Amino acid sequence: MSKDLNNVVEVLDMTKVEIQEIQNMLEEGKTLLIALENGEHVANSLKEGYSNFLGANIELKEEKENCGVCGCGKPANILAYAWK
Repeated sequence: MSKDLNNVVEVLDMTKVEIQEIQNMLEEGKTLLIALENGEHVANSLKEGYSNFLGANIELKEEKENCGVCGCGKPANILAYAWK
């Protein structure tokens, strides 16, 4: 599969979505626009272009303060695409 900007699902509050739901959407071929806090693990994933946690490709869309809530509960400061 590839990044499909015509089939994007926004997940701006990662605390309200179970990881299995994320996995299901990725398996269905959806591209996710996710809000994250750009900490050490996220920064490493972006550098590699792959998130082991999500099991998916990841790419920075933009840096944007208070754009959502990261899965860790912190305010998100980046938006990123994730896809399989």
